[in-house]
Amino acid sequence: MAQLTFKSENTSNIILVSAIILIISSLFMPLVFVYFIQDYLYLTKDKWFYVTPPSAYILFMVGMLWLAVTLLLYLFVQWKFDWKGFKWLTILLMFGCIPFFMFSISNYYYLNDEGLHFNEAKSFNEIQSYGWKDLKEAKEIFVKTKGVTVSDHYMFTTSDGNVIKLPNNSKVAFNKQRIMEKLEEYNIPLTNNMGDLYE
Repeated sequence: MAQLTFKSENTSNIILVSAIILIISSLFMPLVFVYFIQDYLYLTKDKWFYVTPPSAYILFMVGMLWLAVTLLLYLFVQWKFDWKGFKWLTILLMFGCIPFFMFSISNYYYLNDEGLHFNEAKSFNEIQSYGWKDLKEAKEIFVKTKGVTVSDHYMFTTSDGNVIKLPNNSKVAFNKQRIMEKLEEYNIPLTNNMGDLYE
């Protein structure tokens, strides 16, 4: 009987430690996991611009926290009610993290010679593609930050009226020349809102 108690306590300790590790690692491990998994699954040479939005990392974090909370819930129920059958329900609940991981991994956007491609967080592996030929207008949006005017994002308007927002981050800056070449190649006018800022 003593041996059974020891094993039970040992298992509870392992579960508790695992939950704590999941909570702590959820703060930084999504950056590593999402990057490497997406790099393996999706990144190819033809994608000269590839970005994982913050929503992908947040979804992966939620998946890890889901696991941690499920483990802590299991420990609480076992401690408070000693309900043996809850183990199978816990296993089922743990599967609830899978959609968060799946939608996280399939959340990205990229540019290539064909156009702009987006796989949003609300869809799983449903890529929305807009060819460069489908764009009718591009606009660079500037904002004032602490008295300094900086480029914040680009807005691309498609021929059917959809507006695509592309944050101006370091990857966009690195590929700006390529983007400008594509806009020029397809005669897409590029404007900005500088005039509005200094009216």
